[in-house]
Amino acid sequence: MRCPPLAFLYADTDVLAEAILTLGLLSKSEQRKAVADLKARLAQAGGAGD
Repeated sequence: MRCPPLAFLYADTDVLAEAILTLGLLSKSEQRKAVADLKARLAQAGGAGD
């Protein structure tokens, strides 16, 4: 069993903490792909989050 990334403890919101924990379960290559996918979604949305 993997140890959770400690960064989740410092996340500003529960959603960010959940995202960090979820990404931590993926392999490094899957993490890179997930981050690239999120960046692409953000670019399509005009770069603004809420």
